Amino acid sequence: MASFKSNPVYYSLLGILGLVVAAAGWGIYNRHAAAETSARQLAQKRSELNALQAVSPAPTQESKATVEADLRRTEAALATMHEELRGRGAVAENLRKTPVPTEPTDVFFNLETFVEKMRQRAQASNVKVKADERFGFYTYATSGPERDLIPQVFRQRQISEYLINAVIDARPSELLSLHRERPLTKTELDAIAAGQPLPASSRPAAQGVTDFFEIDPRISARVPGFVSATAFRLTFVSETGSLRALLNKLAEFELPLVVRSVEVEPVTKSTTAAAAPPANTLSAIFGTAAPAAPVEPAKPTPMVEKTLSKFTVTVELIDLVEAPATEATPTT
Repeated sequence: MASFKSNPVYYSLLGILGLVVAAAGWGIYNRHAAAETSARQLAQKRSELNALQAVSPAPTQESKATVEADLRRTEAALATMHEELRGRGAVAENLRKTPVPTEPTDVFFNLETFVEKMRQRAQASNVKVKADERFGFYTYATSGPERDLIPQVFRQRQISEYLINAVIDARPSELLSLHRERPLTKTELDAIAAGQPLPASSRPAAQGVTDFFEIDPRISARVPGFVSATAFRLTFVSETGSLRALLNKLAEFELPLVVRSVEVEPVTKSTTAAAAPPANTLSAIFGTAAPAAPVEPAKPTPMVEKTLSKFTVTVELIDLVEAPATEATPTT
């Protein structure tokens, strides 16, 4: 203490110098630690860069050309798919070019002509149909559809005619029915496009109408936003060969119709008893014996007996949904 009092300036300078040395030492240590941390981070980044360069090499002109060629192949395949889904041949061309009626009365008379034409076709081909068969259009037996349903109903009529002709050409024993999906109003179509639930239908259900059915969504080809479809269901009685002929016809892809399901039920044969002679014949009145009928030789029994089955075939008409044009999908 005496020394400090005798030389205060000297000892003060020594204290300040000691503090400066301690601060400098701490600064050097801190910078050294930061440098080591930065070095470790740099080494890690270099390792990551080397790994990325090894896995994903930088794009080259060759890789760019390969990607562009793959894009052209994909676009060509998509264009081919679009063209095939338009159908091929005179049937598809006629479907596209036939003008759609604009008035409900025009559709009504068009449907009447269609029904009569199909009945005559079935009769000429010995295919049994009900006397009042309307081939899926009982709803419009007395009047045409509402105006906003005309395009859908008319297209369903065109597809139904193609399907019924295909069934008749397959030569079944009987055509039992054709069912179609209920056409949707503009409000319902807008709700589907917006991803909303369908509003309750305000249209009254016609009594006894059996036109419509609902396809099982598990077998439908629909993909919201990409693929649309319209379903039909055909039911007929025939041998297996008729079913095979129908499926082969649909496989020609004249129209983009895809078979979604085939259901088979056996048809039991009903035995008919021999008819008794009428009560007003001479043999019945006077008890005289009727002349014996000529005995026909027994026909040989085939080894494989032909059997009839009831077939229910569900098909869908496929349509691709046009994607809206965006910056990512240019239209040029």
